[in-house]
Amino acid sequence: MICFTEKRSTSPSPSIPPISREQALMESFFHALSQFAFDKAKDQVEKEKETKRLPLVSSTPWSLLLLSLSHLALAEKAYFSLPFIAKKFFRKDSVRDSFKTLITELKKIEETSHTASSTGSPVEGSLLAELCRHLSQFAQARQELIDFYEAMATMSSSANVNCFDLSNMIDELCRRHNKGFHHPILDSLKSCFSFEVDILSNLLKAQCEMAEWKFLPSLLHLHESNVKLSSWCQILPPVELSASLTLKKSLFGSTQKKHIEAPFLYQWLGKLQDALVSKVNSAVPQWYKFFLFFVQTNARQTAPVDMKSLTSRASVDYAGRIAAFIRRSDAYNVSMLLDTHNLDFYQGHGYHLPQDVKEKPYGLGAFPAIFSFPGEQPVEHWPNIVSIILDKVQELNSLEKIVYFFDIRVQSTYFLTRVDPRTTFVVIFNSKRSEKDSYVTSFLGETATLLRNSKIFAMLKQGGKS
Repeated sequence: MICFTEKRSTSPSPSIPPISREQALMESFFHALSQFAFDKAKDQVEKEKETKRLPLVSSTPWSLLLLSLSHLALAEKAYFSLPFIAKKFFRKDSVRDSFKTLITELKKIEETSHTASSTGSPVEGSLLAELCRHLSQFAQARQELIDFYEAMATMSSSANVNCFDLSNMIDELCRRHNKGFHHPILDSLKSCFSFEVDILSNLLKAQCEMAEWKFLPSLLHLHESNVKLSSWCQILPPVELSASLTLKKSLFGSTQKKHIEAPFLYQWLGKLQDALVSKVNSAVPQWYKFFLFFVQTNARQTAPVDMKSLTSRASVDYAGRIAAFIRRSDAYNVSMLLDTHNLDFYQGHGYHLPQDVKEKPYGLGAFPAIFSFPGEQPVEHWPNIVSIILDKVQELNSLEKIVYFFDIRVQSTYFLTRVDPRTTFVVIFNSKRSEKDSYVTSFLGETATLLRNSKIFAMLKQGGKS
């Protein structure tokens, strides 16, 4: 990934010849776009048109390019607010149409730019043609990203967001455009695009790894996405830097920033990062044992007061949420089980050396508790829980369904729901509870939705404020 923190100097030097005024304008324009200064970028080209009285010679490739750049600034501003997802009947998809129109304009300029020297253009025809070709590639990539965000928003309507399909889609998009629009004048624009798709790729991969209980890979992807989010901050001016991300302090070093409105898409990426970090970060302390997505091993090395302080700063305090539920409902235990059948390389909690080889779990051991509170998993209830999971596969596979079971022999009540295809969330009561207990069912449904990140993906449908 290319990262640029400043514009190329326009001062002459013994080794680098000075660039033209027009080229400096284009570099400044694209640099402004990369900083989300869309209005500033548009004003720059509008001012150039007024200064040169270009409307009088509007047929020159240079004047046509300035017009297209003005359209690009408007399209980028709209793109980062994602209005194309929140469609209404009879409403034109103006953002997609803007990029389609832009491609048509750029191809027309490219075709006519080879005669630029005879039409009075201040920019060399070959440079204009090459720049238009690269900008067409960029506009095409933007259209494909629009398709991607629409697919992601559509998936959010279902209980299970297929992160594996989304991850493959964004990786394929990255491969197609990895070598595209690489003209030096577009360096800052290319860098901005790379940040966006690389962050998306790492976040989706992290969610995929979590779903299969791959501890180290998920943390590495979260770390990489956090590094890129931080790097993206560095190319922004100081005012925008303070508003770049609304992440709270976490294991990955994100800090609470003073809130200033930033483009919706930029904020959304930060919220997805924050939600995934909460999934890893959150834990409930109990005799130095902590649990909830990967931190059970870390708990052995962390004092309870430290972990409580840490998890309370997560975007979703799962630890506090579950502890409060147990106090209020008098639940005996809240657990989360992982189905390890057909799961390659499962080794249990925490980090493992590459040479570690463990036997594949079987029987009740094939459904380990990846989270249990309070204390260790209630082994006396495990046969019942596993039996319910195996008997109620169809109901649980719907994900939104909450399965209820009361065992009269042991006078225990079980509520179960699926977080994802491999993970089941269970609440146990050592007494008979009503199947329609709204407090219990609401807790299960809301917590499962948060763990799936369904609400974060659904935010795409809202888009930014127009």
